[in-house]
Amino acid sequence: TATISDPNQTVTISNPSVGPQYSENIDVSLQYYLRPAGVVSLGYFRKDIEDYILTTDIGIVGVGADNGFEGSYPGYRLLASRNAGQAKVNGWEFDYRQQLTFLPDWLQGFAVSANYTLLSTHGDFGGTVTRSTNQVGGFIPRTANASLSWRHRGFGTRVLVNYTGPHLQTYSAASLGRNLYRFERIITTLGFSYQLRPAVTLTCDIDNLFNESQRRYRGIPDQMQSTSLTASTVSFGLTGRF
Repeated sequence: TATISDPNQTVTISNPSVGPQYSENIDVSLQYYLRPAGVVSLGYFRKDIEDYILTTDIGIVGVGADNGFEGSYPGYRLLASRNAGQAKVNGWEFDYRQQLTFLPDWLQGFAVSANYTLLSTHGDFGGTVTRSTNQVGGFIPRTANASLSWRHRGFGTRVLVNYTGPHLQTYSAASLGRNLYRFERIITTLGFSYQLRPAVTLTCDIDNLFNESQRRYRGIPDQMQSTSLTASTVSFGLTGRF
């Protein structure tokens, strides 16, 4: 099978010979609980991965009726998965959540939360050169989330901000100058809810509130590849518990 992405101009083909990847994991965390309702935690994790699965750039779709796709998608980048060697991942996680019950009256419905994750990677990934953070496709070195929510009687609202740091999206085995990177991106989501009865709640969520685009570049930031414009999405829902 093949998966086509016209915005990215890529064709991703399946590889039946890909085997499973294996990892040995270590996770350690320290938590401190805040009175009357809250927690602060710090965690560390390590993953030693064998037969790491990586999606790589393996070429360009040719021109002509015999290009493997009945003449379609000429010039598109051809991607495929493979087992790519060894990898080591070290990460730190910080998390904070608290219900602001110490505030007066109706302000007690406020709650805040924030988390931050930092990753570092290195390994051979099936090649002859050891690569490290920002050189490994699929790993995002820095991510963060922050939210502020408020509930009062049956009404609730929440603002969530998500940060994704710059990272390598697709590694090119042919040329490092063909590596595809994503710029950092900040997405804001606004949500509302109203509890009609104990078991039924109406919801409304606005994703990507400020129409944040996704920008990509090749090799260096000055070599722009594409800009994807994704408008805000408004979703309405009805949830129930029975």
